[in-house]
Amino acid sequence: MEFVNAVLTPRGNGKLVANVKYNPVSSNYDTTHDGKIVIRRIACDIDGANFKYGRFPKLSLPFLKTKGGYLDFLYMDDDIRITKGNRGGLFVHFRPQYYEQVFQ
Repeated sequence: MEFVNAVLTPRGNGKLVANVKYNPVSSNYDTTHDGKIVIRRIACDIDGANFKYGRFPKLSLPFLKTKGGYLDFLYMDDDIRITKGNRGGLFVHFRPQYYEQVFQ
């Protein structure tokens, strides 16, 4: 499985993009009373990264390729997901519709 993580610079004229491959870690999941699987951790590898700023050409960042990372799920519902990375980073993810409704 794969997702793309994209972050804009504060003024919005630069963009950092990382392609992340991930797999659920089989030893870190639970099941609810009704049989649903609750994932607690996913293993992540950054497969590629690049940076684009304004009209400058896209710059490949091969040194950002990393193997052996993971994300622990601290909280998740239909609109918000909070994860903590293996290097201590705390990430709060919002579904776009929820973000627009709450913050705009």
